Formats: sequence, C-alpha cells, structure tokens
Amino acid sequence: MTTTQLTPEHAAIQARIEAEIAEHIAAVRDVEARCKAAFLPLLKKHGITRVDITYDGGGDEGMMGDITAYRGDVVCELPSVLCDHYAVDYGGNVRSSALPLEDALSAFAENAVCDHHGGWENGEGAHGGIVIDVASGRVTITHNARFIDYDTTETEL
Repeated sequence: MTTTQLTPEHAAIQARIEAEIAEHIAAVRDVEARCKAAFLPLLKKHGITRVDITYDGGGDEGMMGDITAYRGDVVCELPSVLCDHYAVDYGGNVRSSALPLEDALSAFAENAVCDHHGGWENGEGAHGGIVIDVASGRVTITHNARFIDYDTTETEL
C-alpha cells in the first residue's frame, strides 16, 4: 500500500473542509436539540407519551408518511397548537419558524432522516420509522435501505 503525502496547501484545504463538515454537524445536532426542546414539552402537556412517524422514498422522491400520537397504548389526535421549528439551511444558517405541531414533527423527522441517512430517497430508496418517546426524550430512527442484489456464477465448460 502506498502512502500519499499531502502538500502543505492540500493539507490546509483538507483541514478546512473537515472543519466545515464538523461545524455543520454541530449545527445540525444543535438544531435537533432545539426542535426536541420545543416539541417535547407540548407533547407532555397534552398527555402524549409516544409519536410514530413513517417515511418512504425511492426513485429520487421521498416523503414523510403517517404521524401517529399515543396516550399510553391508545391512539390520539395531536393538538392544534403552534410549535417552534428549527432547521439549518444550505448556507449553514439556522432558521426558525412557528408551525402547526404536526408539521413541525414532520419537518423534524424529514431533517433527521436526511441528516442521518442522506440519499434515502434516491435509487431504490429506503423506508422506516421514527419513534419519539416523550418521557425519555429519546428519538429513534429505524431505517431500512433498499438495494438490488445479484449473485454471479461462472462455469467453464
């Protein structure tokens, strides 16, 4: 294996790119925490214990699906209240807006899937679910990537 030495100029470029990536990741994690800090108290206030959000995508398109709220094991409606939502735009700026709670949860879910599983809507796509456990504040993404597989054999006669 050959080791390539970067020139000082290339090393500086690489360091700058790595710093920009780290800065973006930190901004995304901060926005995720801000969103959770906005919607979790609203869900608790209305007695909601869990929210499930589905998503599905493929062929360059994807979308969030059903949003189902629970009080214990009983399905319930989300309240019609506004919720602060935060997102990092393409320029790296944090944007905020007040959205209906259901829309804020959907936007949070879409951003989370895109940030943790970029490209989920491309090619064969992916599907999955996001579970928000209100009591613990834990958000879990269960992601299922689709792909085409094949098995090749070669026989010499």
